[in-house]
Amino acid sequence: MGPAGPIAVTGQEARALEALIESGAAGVTSLEVSSWAYRLGAYIFDLRHDYGLSIDTLREEHDDGWHARYVLRTPVVIADAVA
Repeated sequence: MGPAGPIAVTGQEARALEALIESGAAGVTSLEVSSWAYRLGAYIFDLRHDYGLSIDTLREEHDDGWHARYVLRTPVVIADAVA
């Protein structure tokens, strides 16, 4: 369920949402899901704008610049997963 009731998320956005749920407060980075999420930022954008989910972007500095860590803030319950 999303913030306004049940939603159906499919495709790569569903995989990204599952990764966000599983990571909990630790969040997820592109590197952590690089085997399948080639455009994690785009999937996060869709989850925010198409489904109304609150997802924070934390900026993590490193020697070569920075990268984003995404943390799901909206409580989400998976009611029924379809394979």
